[in-house]
Formats: sequence, structure tokens, C-alpha cells
Amino acid sequence: MRSVSKDSVIPLYHQLKEILREQITNRTYKPHQQIPSEPELQRMYGLSRATIRKAIDGLVREGLVYRRHGKGTFVADPKDRQRITLDSFTANMRALGFAPSTVVLESKLLSEAERELAQKLGLEPGEPVVRLKRLRYLDGEPILLATSYLPAHLFPGLEREELTDSLYLVLVEKYGVTPSWGEDFIEPVILSQAEAEVLGTAAGSPALLVERHAYTADNDIVEICFSLIRGDKAKFYLKHNG
Repeated sequence: MRSVSKDSVIPLYHQLKEILREQITNRTYKPHQQIPSEPELQRMYGLSRATIRKAIDGLVREGLVYRRHGKGTFVADPKDRQRITLDSFTANMRALGFAPSTVVLESKLLSEAERELAQKLGLEPGEPVVRLKRLRYLDGEPILLATSYLPAHLFPGLEREELTDSLYLVLVEKYGVTPSWGEDFIEPVILSQAEAEVLGTAAGSPALLVERHAYTADNDIVEICFSLIRGDKAKFYLKHNG
């Protein structure tokens, strides 16, 4: 068994993450098999609970493992991996060299959704929804205003969670619901006075409105998100194969 080196310049959590990644790749732990618990990993590698958790959190973000509340951490099926990168704003922006951050403007349980929204979410009239409004920053500058709607029956208490990092990571870790794929509908819009003030730009400025529908692998919709992106800061990259 590989061990971690406490004399190495490589952080301990990263060493452990790479050890576990190798064990998953060589099928020491097979898809849907439980990996050792955090206390077991502590005993095996002589690391703190915080270090163990940070390593596992990294594997969860990469889609290599998933947590089941009260049961432990399990290896993801290869065909299911990378699902939670669907909304990886923070990870993607960090990879590009930016410093992303998020401010939660609203996190609220609504008694019911508007009719059109309820239909899109597959809800019956009168069913409650959670509405989240988050302002996303890059290097301290507001760039994106996201308003998400999620079925409250799937995510009880979500409005009380800490949601300044990855929303989808919370859905996976706390609720066992993994957004797997999504559809984006993009259209150009003009910012209203109120929207422009929040985004730190002038009223009447161009923006992109992205309406995302996020689904599980079983095609159950879990979120509708409306993102307003400043037009002077937006750039899309599309690669076409074949």
C-alpha cells in the first residue's frame, strides 16, 4: 500500500487523493463499492480528519466518488463520472486563472411556483419551490446573476444551506441527487436598471440570458436556472466534431 510522505512539499490531502484515484483506476475499489470510511483512512494513513475530508471532497467534485448520507462514500460508475461539473462555475474559472466568488442575494422557500415554471419543473399547482439568487464574481467584479428554482420536495431545507460554493455539490452530498446533464437556451437581452445596478454596469447594456434545465441521469428535472451574464464580459467557446 502506498503511503503519504509528511516530508513532501505536496500537500497531504493531494497525496491521499492521488492514492485513492489510483486505487479507483486500477479497480482496487470497483464502481459502486464503498471506499474506506474517514476513520479507517485516518488509521491507515495517519492523517487528520480534516485532511481526509478534503481529499474525498476533491474526488467528489471530480465525479470519481459519491456520498450516500449516513452510509459512506462509494466509487462512481465510469459512465456517471464528471456529472457535477455541469455547474462547475467555480472550478472552471479557477482553472482559467480567475478568482471566483459568490454572494447569495436570496435563498427562499416559495409556497408555489408560477404556472409556466411549475410546468417546466413537472410540479402540480401549489407545490413549493426553492428560489436562489446568487451573484457570481470574477476577481472581485460582478459577472453573472443566477436565479435558480428547485422542487422543494426533493431538497427540504435547501434554503438554509450554505450556498456560496457549488450548488450541485450540495445536491449530491446532502440530498443524494446528482445533476447529470442539462440544456441551455441562450438569448441576447438588454439589462434593466435594477439588473444593471446589481451587475455593476449601465442600464440598457447588452447581456446574455441563459436558461438552463438540469436533469438527473434518469431524465428527472432538478433545477431551472436563469443566468444573466454581462455582455461585455461574456465569451462562449464551442467545439464541433465531425
